[in-house]
Amino acid sequence: MKRILLGLLLLFPMAWAAPSHAQWVFAKKTKTNPSQRVPELILMLKTDGDERRRAGAAEELRDYDSVAFTEIVPVLVDVLRSDKKQNVRVEALNSLMKIRPVTQLAGQAIEKAAADDEAWRVRWQAKTALARYHLAGYVSKKVDVAKGKQTNEPPLAEPMPRYEPLPRVEPPALNPAIPRPLPLGVPTPKEPSPGPTLFP
Repeated sequence: MKRILLGLLLLFPMAWAAPSHAQWVFAKKTKTNPSQRVPELILMLKTDGDERRRAGAAEELRDYDSVAFTEIVPVLVDVLRSDKKQNVRVEALNSLMKIRPVTQLAGQAIEKAAADDEAWRVRWQAKTALARYHLAGYVSKKVDVAKGKQTNEPPLAEPMPRYEPLPRVEPPALNPAIPRPLPLGVPTPKEPSPGPTLFP
């Protein structure tokens, strides 16, 4: 026990006196320049042969501002639609879901992945992501099948149509000279028989 304490007492001053690059550093990583790093990540995402590096690039792209770097969302959408490895597509999907503000392009790509991606894992995660994306403010556009173009979704409640009141129709005046037919099932009255006369 005494030897351990003696060893620590000797090592501590030596470590303290060592040059700064040899000391243990518990500081945060230095931030990279986004204007350099984003193009590197996009190039890696499009051309790298290693799927783990492509997935890592898709994951790291979500940390950068998509408003300042407008090419981030289209690249992630392209990867979600066309990459052959499902792990890379999942990371692109997760990045698109977390990037704010929400965009129509990202929402449509998530909808397409939820509807017809070849991997069930991507479809399942896209359906979950789509629900969250709707909560974040995404409004999907419906496709008018007859016209083949997109239309805006109708409002939540459409106003009731206004109807004009019908004009009041007065029944025709009854003419006592015209006999009215009796309803069906009512027996017709017999002609009154002449009774006795009061005056001869």
